Amino acid sequence: MKKILKIGALEAQAGQKVHGFYSVEGTDMVIPVTLINGTGEGKVLLLTAGVHPDEYPGIAAAIQLSNELRPEDISGGLVIVPMANYSGFLAKKGSHIPEDGKNLNRLFPGNPNGTAGDRLAWAITKDFHEACDYNIDLHSGGIDEEMKPLIFFSVMGGSEMEEASRQMALACSVSYIVRSTATNGEYSSAVLHGLPSILLERGGNGFWSQEETDADKRDVRAVLKTLGILNSEVAPAPKPVEIAVTKYYESNDTGCWYPCFRPGDKVKKGALLGEIRDHRDRVLSRYTAEFDGVVLYQTSSLSILKNKALVAFGQLD
Repeated sequence: MKKILKIGALEAQAGQKVHGFYSVEGTDMVIPVTLINGTGEGKVLLLTAGVHPDEYPGIAAAIQLSNELRPEDISGGLVIVPMANYSGFLAKKGSHIPEDGKNLNRLFPGNPNGTAGDRLAWAITKDFHEACDYNIDLHSGGIDEEMKPLIFFSVMGGSEMEEASRQMALACSVSYIVRSTATNGEYSSAVLHGLPSILLERGGNGFWSQEETDADKRDVRAVLKTLGILNSEVAPAPKPVEIAVTKYYESNDTGCWYPCFRPGDKVKKGALLGEIRDHRDRVLSRYTAEFDGVVLYQTSSLSILKNKALVAFGQLD
């Protein structure tokens, strides 16, 4: 609980929930925000979704949680941003920001003097990260990507931050948690600003279901419980497997992509992960497993362009 939980012009007194919009300085952009200022003492968690506006289960989960969670459930506070790229969600034109065509998750920490996307990333860094103690960023596979539910946690903020993020990840009902050295995404930028953070991925291909949404909601609640922010109990989940080494395969050719496995499949070293063929079904390039591992996510479309992501493959001991 804070005496006042404040983001931009929005304020929630202790024991109060407030819904409203945050205005991004220097632009016409706004984003919906819910502030929940609890009735007990504790830390503040930032829950973001819709950084990629066509990744829907997390957006639905954040919307529903903003209505379901009550101040009396909370010790500390909760800042919920269900659609970080709100204009992109309304435009329904893919994963980028319509004002400048940029990928918001590649712009952090942002630039207050840049384009609309740069300014949005800077606003989240300045006004949201600065006001919070922890961060969960909800994502899915992209419009042409399928995945096994998983979590990325950053190892770039030092050992203490890494362990705090790991404990958040271990509370969730996913099969795999993956160590990450990325620095330019929303959650990884939050880590560099002192917030233990995780990126939760569930769903993909532009679909959503209430089942996936409920699973995301369960996992957010479990993290809140682990951090001492949520007062109610959450049913335990099996412990996920930690992935320390991940190989990200990219395409060597433009053509037709034929994967051999599905996300979650375990694959032996040397096995064929997939191949790219041309319009006459002639093989252009082949991709094999460099170690024993598991397919974490992969491109699900037939069409593939050169130098684009094909498969994320995690090493299993």
